[in-house]
Amino acid sequence: MVNRLTVTLEHQEYAALLDVALAELRSPADQVRYMLRQELERRRFLPSDEPPAACPHSGCGAAPEIIT
Repeated sequence: MVNRLTVTLEHQEYAALLDVALAELRSPADQVRYMLRQELERRRFLPSDEPPAACPHSGCGAAPEIIT
């Protein structure tokens, strides 16, 4: 299901959005959707689309063993 949303932006905000969209080769609407998705993932309101990175240490999250 797709929902539509109207967002009111100040001129400066819209100009910045256009700059980012142009730099990242997206339409302004796609850029807003991308940035919103990234922020929702960052805040953990949505699961990340990217698979978790493999842990380089045994027992993921553990500090590497120090050999002396």
